[in-house]
Amino acid sequence: MNISKHAAVVLLLTALGACSTNPNPDDPVYDPHEEFNRSAHSLNVQVDNAVYGPVSRTYGTIVPGMIRTGITNFKRNWENPNYIIHYSLQGEGELAGRSFMRFGVNTLFGFGGILDWGQDLGLEYRDTGFDETFLAYGVPEGGYLELPFGGPGTERDWAGWALDAATDPVYYVTTVAATRTLLVIAGLDLANDRYELDTVVDELYNNSTDSYAATRIAYLEAMRASYGGETELEALEDIYGDVYGDF
Repeated sequence: MNISKHAAVVLLLTALGACSTNPNPDDPVYDPHEEFNRSAHSLNVQVDNAVYGPVSRTYGTIVPGMIRTGITNFKRNWENPNYIIHYSLQGEGELAGRSFMRFGVNTLFGFGGILDWGQDLGLEYRDTGFDETFLAYGVPEGGYLELPFGGPGTERDWAGWALDAATDPVYYVTTVAATRTLLVIAGLDLANDRYELDTVVDELYNNSTDSYAATRIAYLEAMRASYGGETELEALEDIYGDVYGDF
């Protein structure tokens, strides 16, 4: 395990220790770190306006949609081994099996996952990770937590991210060159996510009376809806979550 993996484990242990139950269950927003969060959010908005936004718009404008879709498909395909493990831990045998079949079909017949034949066979993409596994075992959501350069989340989310980063099986069985390629793919897919959500992000960050509060409730609602199996709020999901789940 390299230094970055050790750092992920340290973050995991710290975040797990910080996870707490909302003292007021009737309040849907538990934000014990608001002062820190607002500082982080202010930095994130500045970085997004100066770097992430312009880069993603350039990427989305220059790279044809078909290529961007292929990159997204490839990235998602190589997340499946991790999903198989998590659905098994959650007791979701059917979803674990579907992830296994999706990985096999797309790897063998979709040029490593560039083509999503699994989708055409009814094997829809559905992500998961330690955050959802924690939820399945009753770990509380904890407080809302926005990290500098990391975007919105909760204490449970960031604990899950740390453990996902440290235990993703793909990075333990592939070569260094393949790992670097996957990380580049993840970065390109992040740019694509930001490009596709450009209008939503611009509204939240630059056209809201309180962009911090707007981002917080958008993230929490989308996260809870996704765990409940709903998709109506998918467009408001964490724009940084995909790539950080792969590091």
